[in-house]
Amino acid sequence: MRRHPATHRHIAGVVSAKTFRCLLFCAFVTFAGTTTVVAADADGVTIQNPIPVNGKVTDKTSGEPLSGVSVVIRGTSNGTTTDAEGNFTINAPEGATLEFTIVGYATVTAKAAANLTIALARPDAALNEVVVIGYGTQSKRDVVGSIASVGAKQLQDRAVVSFGEAIVGQLPGVQVQQTSSAPGAGLSFKIRGVGSISADNTPLYVIDGVPLDNTTASYSAQGASGANVPTNPLASINPGDIQSIDILKDASATSIYGSRGSNGVVIITTKQGARGRTQINVSASTAWQTIENKIPMLSTAEWVERQTDIRNYNYLYQNGVRIPGRNASDPNSMRGTAGVKIPNEFRDPTLLPDNDWQDIVYRTAPMTNYQLSASGGSENVRFYISGNYINQEAITEGQGFKKYSLRGNIDANISNKIKVGFRIAPSYSINDIPTAGGLSYYGGVTAAVVSSPPVFPIYNPDGTYANARQFTFDDGTPPQTLQFSNGLGLSREYENVMKMFNTVGTLFTTVDFTKNLSLRSSINADITNINTDMFVPSTISVSGSTLYGSTYTGNNLSWSNENTLTYDNTFSDKHHVNVLVGFSEQMAVFQSSGISANQFPNNLVHTINAGITTSTRASKSQWSMASLISRVKYDFNEKYFLTATFRRDGSSRFGANSKWGNFPSAAIGWRISEEKFMRGIPAISDLKLRASYGVVGNDQIGNYGAIGRVGPRTAVLGSGDGRRVSGLAQDNLGNSFLTWEQSKSVDVGIDISLFNNRINITADYYDKVSSGMLFGVPVPTFTGFSETLRNLGKLRNKGIEFNIETRNIDRKNLVWTSNFNISSNTNRVEALNANNDDIFSVNYGVVNAITHRTRVGEPMAAYYGFIYDGIFKNSQELAAGPKLAAGQTFVGDPRLKDISGPDGKPDGVIDNFDKTTLGNNLPDFIFGFTNNLTYKNFDFSIQIQGVQGVEVLNLMKTSSNYKNVSSLFKNYWRSEEEPGDGINFRPTFAAYQGNNPVITSWLVEDASFVRIKNLTLGYRLPTLFGGKVIKNARAYLNIQNLYTFTNYEGYNPEVNTVEGTDNLTPGMDYGTYPNTRTVSLGINITL
Repeated sequence: MRRHPATHRHIAGVVSAKTFRCLLFCAFVTFAGTTTVVAADADGVTIQNPIPVNGKVTDKTSGEPLSGVSVVIRGTSNGTTTDAEGNFTINAPEGATLEFTIVGYATVTAKAAANLTIALARPDAALNEVVVIGYGTQSKRDVVGSIASVGAKQLQDRAVVSFGEAIVGQLPGVQVQQTSSAPGAGLSFKIRGVGSISADNTPLYVIDGVPLDNTTASYSAQGASGANVPTNPLASINPGDIQSIDILKDASATSIYGSRGSNGVVIITTKQGARGRTQINVSASTAWQTIENKIPMLSTAEWVERQTDIRNYNYLYQNGVRIPGRNASDPNSMRGTAGVKIPNEFRDPTLLPDNDWQDIVYRTAPMTNYQLSASGGSENVRFYISGNYINQEAITEGQGFKKYSLRGNIDANISNKIKVGFRIAPSYSINDIPTAGGLSYYGGVTAAVVSSPPVFPIYNPDGTYANARQFTFDDGTPPQTLQFSNGLGLSREYENVMKMFNTVGTLFTTVDFTKNLSLRSSINADITNINTDMFVPSTISVSGSTLYGSTYTGNNLSWSNENTLTYDNTFSDKHHVNVLVGFSEQMAVFQSSGISANQFPNNLVHTINAGITTSTRASKSQWSMASLISRVKYDFNEKYFLTATFRRDGSSRFGANSKWGNFPSAAIGWRISEEKFMRGIPAISDLKLRASYGVVGNDQIGNYGAIGRVGPRTAVLGSGDGRRVSGLAQDNLGNSFLTWEQSKSVDVGIDISLFNNRINITADYYDKVSSGMLFGVPVPTFTGFSETLRNLGKLRNKGIEFNIETRNIDRKNLVWTSNFNISSNTNRVEALNANNDDIFSVNYGVVNAITHRTRVGEPMAAYYGFIYDGIFKNSQELAAGPKLAAGQTFVGDPRLKDISGPDGKPDGVIDNFDKTTLGNNLPDFIFGFTNNLTYKNFDFSIQIQGVQGVEVLNLMKTSSNYKNVSSLFKNYWRSEEEPGDGINFRPTFAAYQGNNPVITSWLVEDASFVRIKNLTLGYRLPTLFGGKVIKNARAYLNIQNLYTFTNYEGYNPEVNTVEGTDNLTPGMDYGTYPNTRTVSLGINITL
């Protein structure tokens, strides 16, 4: 079976920039004057008497015209594309074969003839769809690596800011976590588990061939205070502009990206123009966001009862022992301090306010999304331009996210040999960020909402926001004042505004030297500018005095030059060879500055110079990389496949003795269905086995870890007068052998298509070992340092993936398709530092306690603490139970499990020997199930997402004495006569209060869930709006996060507190923004 060169070639470069420029100059001189497109036969001979061929290309299922379909004469590089109405015209020799190709659809061939009608199968029915691979495209039918793809259809009609939200649960082996529904919030993107303990686990993003600098994402997450804030740089990409998303998962697919491919690669291809009449598309939607679920909190009566019990306990007991002669009925005059007296306000709770702070602070928030695009062009120039505006308000008043984005994609044929293209996508966003959770300013809005007592007021009598409440007593004791954080005031008055300007652009040239040999060169840029201003007014300060403000500016410029040369040919109709070689270079420069101040004169002036400067900071860093690229693909008769890839990277991030690394891979495939012994099985349409092995890297370890750095210092010299002298001193001990982390992976997979492609199944098994992870190694004290970085750690991820697509019903007026995927990944630490010492992790931005441990033989970053074993309900249980090594235990306190001692056996003492692994934030398996139904002009889609076997550390359970708590805890221990449910301890127990709680399994909750992620109902209006002006119109109703089935007691089982997103302290809930349900109405119109 003869092949033609790929229509969209991403070619590899030559060895040097000088050589490339010479080749490009010669090509332009040679071919610039040639502007006539001629047909040629397989040997390149001009066809003297071609016949005109015309026709129309449509979607097989919907019958809609398809624009931008590539129509190529097989065996030549001559072709055209369909216009906006799917029409095409081309001159071809009589009897020639035409090939019709577009990303996301199966390739179709037809003999040249007049008035052709071509129907292309949709992706969910086509094993032979075209997918984008690194530096090229390929028929999915022939791919031997592991690649998962979604098309524009799966991204449309959803009220989302980022494309990542739209692909949640749709791809096997890809876990996209929406850890916060805050406007503009970032997403957690994991491909085949977590691949590094110490380096960044973010995949590489490639947009239209432009590799983004991953440091852009991490730097843009730094706010004015220097702490992390929830941002999403990928929100700059308009989902409506995306044609396809292809995710490269195994080493065979990712090794073409070398040292940046260990976490997977996400390739985003945007829409392009097509020859023909200009097509205009208008999309508009309006959405309403509400909190998905409320946490049941104590009512006023329940809170008063709890507070009364607390005061009575503190009055009746001393060191856990009942004080003789004291009774709960004793008047305040006998009680002593205010803390144990019963306030007058508690006498009749019905007279107190019963404020539901969740109803007060959370609201229904609107969201609007408008998009206008135009595409079209002539035979030689094609364009796609679009504009998008999103305004997403937060469910907490005063916050929101606005984005303005443009895109321009232009392709031009300079001659029949030379093509040029230009892509540019500027965007500007304004993100008024809700206060983060954890130990940030006043704990964040969410923490304030769930901890504020219902009896506390919203406003003071003068109209300002209340931050305290007084309680009076009947015995003349001065009133007691209890302070709290007002969630409504915090929401409205706290300022943290991030403005981000981002532009991604590329300029490329393709030169076809012959029908088999082509050259592609591109210059790419990724520019990001960030400015964040923060201001905390006195109106939300508990003390009512300190005003704080800061400003931060960051600028990132990343540019790259990609050059590829591709040779593609078929010999003897059976031997197909595709060879790619090239080189690339990339550099990124980042600089930032910030300043903080306090004691502003008032709440009206927010400029930094009005306050007293408390700190300043500035930084500048850069890195660069040079790479050599090569890949060979061979197949025999579309039956036996071999792909070999080799990339060599040199990076400035690594030591002088290890700057260069090699990243090879190989993959093989066998299409068994083409064997003679399989031809008698009509049920099997296609059956292919594949296997791969490769090496990839992770270079996200910082720009200067390998070198010794100096920084400013002050010191007292030996003069004896105590004067401090400023100067420079070494900051760290460098390591010239420091290099990237390396991942070696094996992948074995099967692709099977049954019953004329009505059932398509893909399954994979993989085993990936990441080694060379960075750890601090102790060094002799005479060096002046305690440790230096070395490549020591090892981590293994292995798992299985399964995906099945079915076309259940395929009739003229009724089509029903389904997709189900499930993935399981096992994570295990194989090695740590030289002694394999445990790593104990604390994230002081969230809580001041050790929460996680990483140990050899276990999953990384497991929760670490004591096993909760109920409570001591009475004195007999207390006497028989284990004793604390430090401190005392009283009746009503938690009972911790005694599991070990110095000799490895239980010893009756609760100490650090009894701490153990309590679970982890890595799921046992994830799955997704999608059904699409089309009946005449109606369409319906429902998507279900599931995550099982994952835990969350719910730190929202920790609370001080007078704060509110979930009503799930109201059946607590009151006395030996009223022990409650035996699980909830006495409310005066202090070890779970404040910022340094005892970590036990009581705080670790099962966060497994099944979520109705997306539901869409649409109606196409051909009769009402069809015609010469309006070509197509469709209205739809969409619901995101319709309902979540879970036992987790917080807002969102996918939660991860903003400041707790590093590798070693994941899965903590301390005031994270709630998940939202979004209902939207929209319309799409094509003119």
